[in-house]
Amino acid sequence: MIGDTVVMDAVVHPYNLSAANRNPDAGEQLEAVYAAHLLATGEKHVDYRLDREEFFSDFPFEAIASSLFVESPVDLAVIHALPDLGFARDYVTDPRRAAAFRSRHPDRFLLYATVDTPVTDAAIGQLEWQVEEFGVDGLKLYPAFFYDGKGDGWRLDDPDFATPLLEAARDLGIRNVAVHKALWLPPAPRGAFAVDDLDRPLERFPELNFHIVHAGAAFLEPTAALLARHRNLYATLESVFAYIVVRPHVFAKVLGTLLRACGADRLMYGSGTNLSHPAPLLAAFATYEFPADILDQYGFPQITAQDRRRILGENALRVHGLDGATALGRVADDEFSRARARGGVRPWSEIRAGRAASGSV
Repeated sequence: MIGDTVVMDAVVHPYNLSAANRNPDAGEQLEAVYAAHLLATGEKHVDYRLDREEFFSDFPFEAIASSLFVESPVDLAVIHALPDLGFARDYVTDPRRAAAFRSRHPDRFLLYATVDTPVTDAAIGQLEWQVEEFGVDGLKLYPAFFYDGKGDGWRLDDPDFATPLLEAARDLGIRNVAVHKALWLPPAPRGAFAVDDLDRPLERFPELNFHIVHAGAAFLEPTAALLARHRNLYATLESVFAYIVVRPHVFAKVLGTLLRACGADRLMYGSGTNLSHPAPLLAAFATYEFPADILDQYGFPQITAQDRRRILGENALRVHGLDGATALGRVADDEFSRARARGGVRPWSEIRAGRAASGSV
């Protein structure tokens, strides 16, 4: 918690970038992903930077949990399973391993399924398997599939793939669908990451909550317009939240634009850890207000404490049908709460302790 505010991280995903899972032909992409981590951390928070050996590893789920619940004031988090994104041989975040870890800590984590094939029936089969085998809390989609050195984009309004998949998700009881947008992942076409394919599914599936992940990192004005039109659209601010420490003017512009479009009820904090460590982001936002020059330049209303509470946790709790007081009660005396209370834990303590024990540092 931050004061009396429940903190729920809407996007976390430990990357498996071990040597065995890295695509040897995707060196440029892998370097770009690591550069994104360095950029998100910034020069003022070097303790929160992962070195190359730490980053290009099968990142431990335990290290993710510690970064959230011990080293930062996070109470709950949503693990997003990730398919092969072109720079891996297999899942970047395997739903099987994520489900196993979630089962160890069911009061701390929720889990979103994913699919990794453009074949409609096969994708639906993958989703059915994850729902039946693991019990999932949502679906995470990428607007491209990567295979044979290529990246093929697809649209969320595609009648042959996306519509049947969304129908299946709805019929399986899924109510939250998170879609990666804004941040381009080559070699897929850049247009696949635009937001011009959302209007139709938002209208066709009013019972689904759609989350634009990385909302506002690009296509800011079209995203704001969509939020203003559709009550079942949410903005998940993964990567954008890192701007608060590295590009504060951009953070203020994005946040203010989205707040003006839809208010604070449909904006959600997300760290994307292990791409960002949560602690610096949350420390910067705990009492955040727009600077005077931002208010003068853009005419935004000032953000309030209630706005921050909604963004940090209340909205994510609501869309998942959770009660904050009940959720907090379940974790009040678990292993993470006890470790946080003891204090003195350094950033990325779990992965660094493991390296020290193995003699690799």
